[in-house]
Amino acid sequence: MKRTSLPDHISKAAGILPVLRMAAIYGANGAGKSNMLKGVEFIKSLVTDKEFLNQSEVSRYFYALRKESDSQPIELAIEFVTEIGKAYLYSVEIAKDGIKSEILKESGLGFKENRDVFTRDGESLFFAVKPSDEVERMIRGWLEKNPFASLLTINDDMPVLTDEHIAIAKRWFKEELLLINLNTIYPGLIELFRRSVDINKFASDLFKAVDLGVNEVKVQTEDFDDWIRSHNETELSIERLKNIQSGGISRISKNRIITNFIVEEGVRKVSQLMFEQFGKNGFSKDMDIMAQSDGTVRLLTLVPAFYDAIKLGKTVLIDELDHSVHPYLIRELVKYFSRQETTGQLIFTTHQTCLLNQDFIRTDEVWMVEKKEGSTRMYSLNEFKIHNTIKIENGYMEGRYGAIPFIGELNM
Repeated sequence: MKRTSLPDHISKAAGILPVLRMAAIYGANGAGKSNMLKGVEFIKSLVTDKEFLNQSEVSRYFYALRKESDSQPIELAIEFVTEIGKAYLYSVEIAKDGIKSEILKESGLGFKENRDVFTRDGESLFFAVKPSDEVERMIRGWLEKNPFASLLTINDDMPVLTDEHIAIAKRWFKEELLLINLNTIYPGLIELFRRSVDINKFASDLFKAVDLGVNEVKVQTEDFDDWIRSHNETELSIERLKNIQSGGISRISKNRIITNFIVEEGVRKVSQLMFEQFGKNGFSKDMDIMAQSDGTVRLLTLVPAFYDAIKLGKTVLIDELDHSVHPYLIRELVKYFSRQETTGQLIFTTHQTCLLNQDFIRTDEVWMVEKKEGSTRMYSLNEFKIHNTIKIENGYMEGRYGAIPFIGELNM
């Protein structure tokens, strides 16, 4: 709180705890930047998918660079505030044979006492909303059959836990926490653009502003029977599409959502994203997604994430924000986000030093990672005495703050 620059980057979580809008994570290749995001992704998967972890898979998550690694359990914890202002602490300890402890608390955020929602410690169970003896026996039987499953997933199999805090916490993991890595594909992207005028406009304005040669992003939808006349069964399973009665199917190729097939009010439809692009002498033509660059496709994936953080107040984590995208464009995206009024958070890893600019990022929003003896240490740029007129990009490149690669002499 000693920093006075960009005060609008601070919001109050649950109305009481000052939190920052962004976190930019820097470090050399292999230093462990992505591991922080992977840790969050691990917890999200654990508490939303009962089948995520099993005995044959768990070993690869253990820290291996010490002799006693087999006896050291995985310990993870996260504190978060939901859209409705409820704050929680979730922690879990996992051994080779299953979850050893799991705790969900209502967090007082340091201003009041934390309150237990449930505690699972070995065979001991505690619930703030106590189930009947019969239901508790059912829970114990379920845990015995599913030793690697989180208690937060039990209601997916049988609705036995009635405490509303369990549902609220799980909803945050499932719907309010969004992670994007290098290979993230959003199967519902076309349908999202088709149904949301706001997202469509946001994307069109963004693409137009950054001079990608794209004037507008739009969704082209046509009747399935009309579409099928110009496509044959060698391209995809036409018979499967003909049998669609409800829901939808996305066709993906080369990490791109090519087309989306849906049934709407009993009518089968086909949609695809089209990009109005300019050529010579003002000529324009609608081009499909296969005609776009990797950078354009990556930017398209980021559009809903930025929109969710800004408009819906979600927590968005992006690994290598700058992947396939020009540094200038990334700088403008981060600058744009920094100026929005939002309770959402954007947490990302990057190598782009052009973002180290105190005009739109605070020093306490910048984090560095370094690896020592196989472990990653994370520290804030705010630990250094940095005047608000200093160009931190230059200082970082000169190695003043660490978190850069040490390169020996290359004898090729």
